[in-house]
Amino acid sequence: MPAGQLSVGSDAELAGYRARSHLHDGRVVAWTGSYDVSVAVDAEVERAVPAALAERFGTDRFWERWTRAECVAKLTGRGVVDLLELLDLMDSAGAGDADADVRLSTVRLPGGIVVSIGLRC
Repeated sequence: MPAGQLSVGSDAELAGYRARSHLHDGRVVAWTGSYDVSVAVDAEVERAVPAALAERFGTDRFWERWTRAECVAKLTGRGVVDLLELLDLMDSAGAGDADADVRLSTVRLPGGIVVSIGLRC
């Protein structure tokens, strides 16, 4: 991963950053590091998994897998509909990347925020 950090704040505070993710509670998580390569961020507050998704994909590390799939979709131009396929790929590949051209890292921030950062190689 290139040098940088994640910041959590309001939409107005982090408006100047390209790689951002909006949380369900209105806060924003942004990558405030280098943009020498294509970077994507996705974040979710860990909470109960919606029933339909839990039934199909289970609940184990769900938000980690979801944010990773979102990063792959953002970096490869895949649509939201493709998230289900990406989640299936991540389930079959374990914790590995669903796309060989994308490097992923996932961290947990205070307050139960799960954040994945993706880099396009």
